[in-house]
Amino acid sequence: MDKIEERNIIVTGFGPFHNHTINASWQAVKALAKTSSEELKKCFKINLIIEEIPVIYDHVTDRIPQLWKEYNPLFVIHVGVSNVACCLTIEKKAHNSGYVREDVCQKYPKINDSEQCRALETEIDVENLCNILNESRICSSLVSHNAGRYLCEYTYYQSLCIGRNRTLFVHVPENKICSIDVTARGLYLIICQLIKSLSKNCLENMKLEVKKSE
Repeated sequence: MDKIEERNIIVTGFGPFHNHTINASWQAVKALAKTSSEELKKCFKINLIIEEIPVIYDHVTDRIPQLWKEYNPLFVIHVGVSNVACCLTIEKKAHNSGYVREDVCQKYPKINDSEQCRALETEIDVENLCNILNESRICSSLVSHNAGRYLCEYTYYQSLCIGRNRTLFVHVPENKICSIDVTARGLYLIICQLIKSLSKNCLENMKLEVKKSE
């Protein structure tokens, strides 16, 4: 029997900042790992890698490329908390500049002022993901085009630079708006759908190869 190769999916949450002394994003990521790691490994041969990201620009600049290099992930899902989110909010794009809010070290990101402002968009079908979440009735979801120009968007941009077809960012509500368990279930559904999309893409590629050979 052929050996089935195990692959990695990285999910990150953020550490404390400002009034968020306990960050709902990291709580949700930990709950996801606790409830779903074994199932992902058993059903999909997926290793779920989670990591807490401190709210520090310099750390993000260094650590995000390291994560990609270390684990060669199928997907990277960054999760952040938003005090204006009323549901799971899937971000469409991120910018390389415009970051005027200090991190927890009272620092700003090192950005080349001569570089033109630009945005990168994920190549993942976020509209379809949003529809699937809403149809599931596990949790509600919407698509956003404004990730906030803070550590969340900055982190998203770093990963989009590496793999636009494998990167996603999800803003989650505060715990008083949506429970940790519900948020974790929504994140698990997103992961399952991303895995299914891989199988669909593989099948479509196989069909293309057959047509080319005819």
